Amino acid sequence: MKTLNLFGLLIAGACSLQACHSPETRGGQSDSAASDSGMTDSTGGSTNTTMDSTGSAKDSLPKDVTNQAKVDSDEAEFMKKAAVGGMMEVDLGKLAQKSTNPKVKAFATQMVTDHTKANTELKALAMNKKILLPDTYPAEDKAHMDMMKKMTGAAFDKHYIDMMVTDHDKTVALFKGASSSQTKEVSDFAKKTIPVITGHYEKAKAIQAELK
Repeated sequence: MKTLNLFGLLIAGACSLQACHSPETRGGQSDSAASDSGMTDSTGGSTNTTMDSTGSAKDSLPKDVTNQAKVDSDEAEFMKKAAVGGMMEVDLGKLAQKSTNPKVKAFATQMVTDHTKANTELKALAMNKKILLPDTYPAEDKAHMDMMKKMTGAAFDKHYIDMMVTDHDKTVALFKGASSSQTKEVSDFAKKTIPVITGHYEKAKAIQAELK
């Protein structure tokens, strides 16, 4: 009997020891750890999803919002035409410094001064309104200016002044149209510049009458 009892105790102890280290017990601990890990991954996944969603939203925005014009098409066209005309007045004014006629030369100097100032104001306005102004001449205008570079003497003076009369007549009309612009800054710029270019037109006409 003592032998049987001792054998039974050994078996019971072995079973208890096996239960403490059974695969099910280890599996339960592993599952719990996996569950904890899964919660962490889920949280991380949620954060990534939010970031991805935000990134996607950003990608859907325009790549360069500075090119979004803040004026209508007519106002943008006015600024572009005024920019080309203003550049030409400055460059031709510099070219006309070769004239030997004091009045033509003085007029050309005024063109450089006044239109340089107006061009600077126009560039600032265009930048504020997200309008990209041209910085080169149309082919026809460039060819005309290149031709004028070859002219000299009275022929150049007459051609230059005739051109100034014609151009300023058109420019005054252009700016008067823009003076009624719905955009206050564009309207203010046009109204401010009209007296200046009107003065140029009148002076050019007076010189033209003397050169005939």
